[in-house]
Amino acid sequence: MYAVIGVWDMDPERAELQRMVLDKIVVGVRQAPGIVKGYWTDGPDPTRSHTFIVFDDQATAESFADDVRLNITNQNHAGVRNVSLAVTNVVATT
Repeated sequence: MYAVIGVWDMDPERAELQRMVLDKIVVGVRQAPGIVKGYWTDGPDPTRSHTFIVFDDQATAESFADDVRLNITNQNHAGVRNVSLAVTNVVATT
């Protein structure tokens, strides 16, 4: 399995829009080929979010990451900026 791990800067003034967009993103990712599981997080810092999306294989994970990178216009509109996006090999699970 491979994970696409993202770190995101979030504009807290657009939090309501981001929540509405996230609902649509989750539905879309749920239908992605090879999806195993996806996680979106927020924490005590409202300006930072992390994502962890797991896929069956590297090619599918890389393709998904490429799509995310190309979606910068929609990200900007929602007040979201990608800090980092990495495709990594999942070496253990519980």
